[in-house]
Amino acid sequence: MGMVAGFWLSGCSDTASVDSPVARAGSASDIKDKLATTQALRDTDIQVNTQNGKNILSGVVHTQKQKFLASSVARSVEGSGTVVNQLVVK
Repeated sequence: MGMVAGFWLSGCSDTASVDSPVARAGSASDIKDKLATTQALRDTDIQVNTQNGKNILSGVVHTQKQKFLASSVARSVEGSGTVVNQLVVK
């Protein structure tokens, strides 16, 4: 019976980790997908990388307005956390 309880408890811990805030946080790929589907950002070159829990936008946009919009879109992704905008306007 002790082994059955041990297996059951270990199964519960796996489920708990899936529901943790870290597991639900917006990933770089979620942000990249949302940026790619934003019409005003289609002709830009934006990369999204995660470092130390921060989502970092880098690359090139054509206007200051696109730079601001990219930050807004990235932050709108649920669980995106801290977004650092290192985009360059060219």
